[in-house]
Amino acid sequence: MKCLYKEYLSENKNIRVEEGMIIIPDISGYTDFVNSICIEAGRYITRELLSAILQANTIGMKVSEIEGDAILFYKFCKKPSVQKILKLYETMLRSFTVRLKEIEAVIGHELGLSLKLVAHYGTFSEYTIGAFKKLYGEPVVKAHTLLKNNIKSKTYILMTYDMICKESDEKEKEYFFVNYQVNNNFITTIKNKTNETNSKNNIRPISLQSGIVQKL
Repeated sequence: MKCLYKEYLSENKNIRVEEGMIIIPDISGYTDFVNSICIEAGRYITRELLSAILQANTIGMKVSEIEGDAILFYKFCKKPSVQKILKLYETMLRSFTVRLKEIEAVIGHELGLSLKLVAHYGTFSEYTIGAFKKLYGEPVVKAHTLLKNNIKSKTYILMTYDMICKESDEKEKEYFFVNYQVNNNFITTIKNKTNETNSKNNIRPISLQSGIVQKL
């Protein structure tokens, strides 16, 4: 008991509790994909698509964990601009879509996959278990909760008020939504929306309760 207490006091001196962002890109349509393909091909395709997302990490985020169809990125930093988060998502989406189209060309049919992303900002901490860095704090839980919604689009970015607004801004809505899906032509959608989405005024506010989107 005394040993555990001493260890706790020792770790407390070095604990890192800071503000930062939590970013989770998540593959849409993944459950149906897994149920419709053999395990050998599925694991290869999943690895390729996740690798494409990792390669598109242009802002130096760390990876806390890879969770099947999603990657938990984080970075202790000042709050980034809305434009920076939108550009990050667009870069990841483009990289993901290019790799997906290459795979679909080889196998001869569409896989019905796309990429969504949730972004949150808050105060959290990291700790070490063996060789792994894990995260702890309310922002981590909240970011995961954002993925559990009934948004019909498969290609979107969902950001919290804490991510995109200054403290002095009036809090009208907790969540902001940008749909990138138009006729399933994702790359064209990115190009068409570049000027439109790079402004906070064009981001759609929504209400979210118990992980369910109520208004879109």
